[in-house]
Formats: sequence, structure tokens, C-alpha cells
Amino acid sequence: MIGLPSLRLGVALVAPPVAFPPMQRCISRRNFVRLGALSLAGLTNRSALAAQTDSHTLDSDWPGQPDKAPLSGHQFSGVAFAADGSLLALNHGENHVDPQTGFLKQLIRKPAVFVLDAKTGRVKASWGANTFMLPHQISVDAGGGIWVVDSGLKRVFKFDQDGARLLELSGPPSGFNLPTDVVVLPDRSVVVADGAINRRGFLFDEFGKFQGPWGLRGKGPMQFHTSHSIAADDEGRVYLADRENHWVQVLSSQGELLDTWEGVGRPATVRFHAGSVYVLSNLPASKGVVRRFSKQGELQDMFQTKPKGVTGDFEWPHGLAIADSGDSVYVGFVLTSRRIQRYRRVAPAAG
Repeated sequence: MIGLPSLRLGVALVAPPVAFPPMQRCISRRNFVRLGALSLAGLTNRSALAAQTDSHTLDSDWPGQPDKAPLSGHQFSGVAFAADGSLLALNHGENHVDPQTGFLKQLIRKPAVFVLDAKTGRVKASWGANTFMLPHQISVDAGGGIWVVDSGLKRVFKFDQDGARLLELSGPPSGFNLPTDVVVLPDRSVVVADGAINRRGFLFDEFGKFQGPWGLRGKGPMQFHTSHSIAADDEGRVYLADRENHWVQVLSSQGELLDTWEGVGRPATVRFHAGSVYVLSNLPASKGVVRRFSKQGELQDMFQTKPKGVTGDFEWPHGLAIADSGDSVYVGFVLTSRRIQRYRRVAPAAG
């Protein structure tokens, strides 16, 4: 138990700081790498383009030199584009996550959301101080609402563009348990991936009223091991990335299974942009791969987040945002790499 006051679905006040045991343990770094190696050995033909030329290359000039310092040293768990084109960068503040020791059970004192000029990387504004404990993902709905999933507080929040809280979801009657991601469907209903412990999806209406669960724990159709990320396309199809089952399950807006995409590595984040589905896999943990698929699951192109021949720490890519019809891709890194990187298209887009 997190030890917060009991909160109902809907608008709620900011939870006060609470006292906890100092740390919570996570899966070890060694197991991260071991699981990644095991999954890599089992990839299918969906990843057969690994030897081709990368579709994107690292933009070493982004952010510009004066803008690097404010972004350095932060674990960026999520990135997303606001309605005005700003890049929202979600970070852990001073509450760095370590796979050996976990995270501090206290509210982050520093702003957890940076508002960046996407072209230069300059920080234009920030908000979210004393609001989050372990912010895991950020997304923006069609109306410009900004959604943040906090695994530590076991809450999902909706904010306006200025960071004012509009809505708070505390989960099904039994509560969330380390939720991971959220998506708003075209009909304004909300689906939360509650992936780490409950291992399923939960559906809410646009006002935050709980509608029911999606799926069960397991390794079969409509079953989830770690429902780590979720996205929806322009027709309402839902893409749920199951990190430890190493697949993306495609669902209808009613939660019916339509397809399963295997061979996507160990998918950490899935996003939809300009007709394509992008899947970020952090396999192995020391680097990652971004794959672009058609809505039918056909692999269009891909690139490595640690380009060949580049040195440095690119461990555990986690956040993913796409712009310019896919020509620009932004990746947030956690653990020790702690930064945001931009990648620019160098190969003609397929499909």
C-alpha cells in the first residue's frame, strides 16, 4: 500500500507528502540484460530488417549547446507533444530510479514536466513540483489534455496546458497497482495500462467513471504479463505493448482482440503518429530499437537508439514521441543515460 488517503475517481486534491520505508526494490539490472538477451534470441521475421540501413540517425546537434545543461542528469521516462507543438519531457527529478535500490517513497520536490522548444531543446517552462512520486509516462489527448501516469502514487492525472489538474483516476475499486500508461480513445473513453502488478487494462468513461477491466494475467490471447504501454490510432484501434510477453496486442475500442504482433523485442513504449505505429524496444537494456509499423503490422523501417560506432551510455530508452510525419523522433532515457535524444530521418520512408 502507498498509504495515501482514499481518493475517488474524478477531481481530487494533491496528495500530501507521506512517510515510507526509504526505498522500494525493482528487478535487477542483471536481469534486465538477461531477459533482453533471451528475447533477442527469439525474434521473428518481423525484426528481419535489423541489418538494413537505419531509417534515422542521431542528431548530435540537438539540443543546442546552451540548452544541454538544463536537461542533463534527469531520468526522462516520457516525452510527448503538446497541442501547441511544445515537447513535454517527463522526468523523475531528484528521485532517480535504480534497479538495485528502487525509488524514494516521497514526492519529487523539483518540476517533473519540462516544456521544451522542440526545434532547439530549450526549456521554455516547467511545472509539476511536489506533485509526483514516480511519473512513468506522459501523453496528450486530441483535445490537448495532458495525461501523466504516476506508478509511485498509483494514480493517473489529467492536466491542462499550464499544468493545472483537471482529473484524477485512482483505478478500479481495488485501485491501481503501479500503472504504466494511458490513452484517450476517439470517443473520449480512457484506457489505463496497469501493467506491473495488476497486469491488465482498465476502461473509464470521459468523466473518470470505471467501466471495467480488459484482459487477464497470462501469456495467451487477451492476456498480459506486463502491459507497459498503450496507444490508439485514428480509427480507435488500441495497441497494447506487453514488455515481458514481447508482443503488441491490437484491440478494438471495445477491448476485443484483433491481432498480435510478435517479434517486436521487449516493447517499452508504443505510439501512433501520422498513420504509423511506432514501437520502442529496450532490448538489450544497453540500447534500443524504434520500429515503425503500418496499422496492419507490416514493418516499414527501424533504427537503433545507439547508432553503430557511437560510444557513450544509451541505457534504457523509455520515452517516445514523434513529429514531422515521422521525420523527427525523440527518445527519453532513464537509469544512467538520463537525457533526451532527437533522431532525424536519413532514409526515405517506406509504405
